[in-house]
Amino acid sequence: MCEVSQALSNCIIKNPNMLPNLIEIDIDYCNDLMELPPGVYDIIHLQKLIITNCHNLSATPEGIGCITDLESQSQSPTTCSASASPSWMVNLLGLLRVRVCRGTNLAVRDFWSLRSDPYIVIKMGKQRLKTNVIKKNVNPEWNEDLTLSIEDPNLPIMLTVYDEDKFSLDEKMGDAEFDIKPLLEGVKMHLEGLSSDTILKKVQPNRQNCLAEESCIILSEGKVFQDMHLKLRNVECGEVKLRLQWIDLPGSKGV
Repeated sequence: MCEVSQALSNCIIKNPNMLPNLIEIDIDYCNDLMELPPGVYDIIHLQKLIITNCHNLSATPEGIGCITDLESQSQSPTTCSASASPSWMVNLLGLLRVRVCRGTNLAVRDFWSLRSDPYIVIKMGKQRLKTNVIKKNVNPEWNEDLTLSIEDPNLPIMLTVYDEDKFSLDEKMGDAEFDIKPLLEGVKMHLEGLSSDTILKKVQPNRQNCLAEESCIILSEGKVFQDMHLKLRNVECGEVKLRLQWIDLPGSKGV
C-alpha cells in the first residue's frame, strides 16, 4: 500500500517552501489517501492537482481556495467509491479570485503620523483570507489575489479593513459587503463570438449594496471579471477597489 498520506504529511506540510517552483501534483493508485493534508494548500503556486484511482479519498480541506494560481484540478470517476466525485466536490461551484487592488482615502488611526497601517480581511462562511499590511499609508496599493471556494453564492462576503497595532488590538477601519450573483449571471451567458472587453452587465450603486460607483462585468480574453469600488461603512471615509474573477474547476458542480 502506498504511504502517500505519511509522505505528504512529513514533506509538504512541514516544508511547503522547499519546492517553490512546484506547479503540478499527480497522485495515482494511493489507497491509503483518505484526505489531502492542509499543507498541500500552502503550495500557493501549484497550477495542477490531478488525483486518480484513490478510492478512499472523500474529503479535502476548504483551503483549496488558498492556491491562488490553481488552473486545473481533477479526479477520476473512480477516485471515490461512494460516488462519481469526491464528496467535497459535489457542492463546489468553483473558485472566486478576489484581487484586492487598492484603498483610497482610508481613515487615519495613527494620529501622531496621520497615517495608518492597513490590511484587509475577507470572510465568507468559515473562510477567512488576509492581505499583507501596508505601513503608514492611507492610500495603499495591495494588488494581491485572495481566492475563495464557492459552494453557496448567496452567502455574504464581508470585507473589513484593519489598522495593525503592535501594542493593542488591531482597530477596524470600516467594512463592506459584496454580492457575486451578478458576476455569476455574466458567467452563465452565452459568450461564444463575443469580442474581448465586451461589457456583459452593469450594476448600479444603491442602498442595498456598498458600491461607490457603477460596477461593470466584462469579458476579457475569454475570462469574466467584475471591477468594483466599495464604499466602506461604519467609518468616516474610505473606499476599496476590487477585481473579481470566476474560475471553473473540472469535476466541480459548476454554475
